[in-house]
Amino acid sequence: MISNIKQMFEYRELLRTLVSKDTRSRYKGSVLGFAWNFAIPLLQLLVYWALFGLIFGVSSPGNYPFSVFLFTGLLPWNFLTNALLGGSMSVIGNANLVKKIYFPLQVLPLTTVLSQFISLLLGELVLAIVLVLFGVGFSWYLLLLPLVFAIQLVFTAGLAWFFGCANVFFRDIEHILGIIMMAWMYLTPVLYPITRVTAHGRIASLGIHLNPMTDIITAFQNLTLDHKMPDWAWLGYAAVASVAACVIGFSIFNHFKFRFEEEV
Repeated sequence: MISNIKQMFEYRELLRTLVSKDTRSRYKGSVLGFAWNFAIPLLQLLVYWALFGLIFGVSSPGNYPFSVFLFTGLLPWNFLTNALLGGSMSVIGNANLVKKIYFPLQVLPLTTVLSQFISLLLGELVLAIVLVLFGVGFSWYLLLLPLVFAIQLVFTAGLAWFFGCANVFFRDIEHILGIIMMAWMYLTPVLYPITRVTAHGRIASLGIHLNPMTDIITAFQNLTLDHKMPDWAWLGYAAVASVAACVIGFSIFNHFKFRFEEEV
C-alpha cells in the first residue's frame, strides 16, 4: 500500500492536471462557465428559502433561518453524493486511458473527489456571504473547519475508490448508487436537526451517530451556525471510520486494478 501511495505522489502533476481539466470542463460551453460553481449553490439557497421559509414556514433549530440550516448541511452532502457518483464512473468513463496509458489508476476516482471538493470550497464561500447577510456571523470555531473537511475528504476518497472498483465488475452499481445516496441522506440529519432523532432515546441516538456522515454534518452545523464545539467523541469516531474506509477502499481498488483493462 505504501508503494502505491508513493507512486501516486510521483504522478501528482498528472493528478493536478486531471483535476484542473475536470473542474474547468464541467461547465464548458455554458454562458457563465466557471461562475456556475458559485451560481448553483446560490440558486439552491434561494429555492430552499422560498420553499421552507416563505411557503411552509418551517421553524429553525437555532437563531437562523431554516433555509440556512439546510444549506449548511447540503453543501457537504452534495460533495459526498457527486464525488461518489462521479467516482463510480471514473474508471469506466476513462476506458481509453486505462487501456492505452500506464499510470496509477487510483488517480481516477481521486480526481473526481478533489474536483468536487473544490466545488464544496466554492460553495462555502457562498455560505460565508449568506452567514453575513442573515446575521449569523463568524466565530473562531470556524478555524476548526479544515479538520472536518479533512475527515470528510478521507472518507469520501475511500468510498470513491471502492465504488469505482465495484462498478467495473458490477455495472448495476451506477444505477442503484443514486438510490442508495437518497436513502442515506434521509438517515443523516441534513433535512432535519439531529435533536429530532436523539429526543427518542439512547438507542435512536446511538443508531444515527453510528453513521459517520451524521457526525461530519453536525460538526459543520455546530462550528458554522451554532458557534460551538462539535461532539469530539463522535467526531473522533467519524475520523477513525473515515481512515478505515479509506484504507479498505484503497486496498480493494489496488487489489483488483490489474483486471480493469480486460473488464472495461
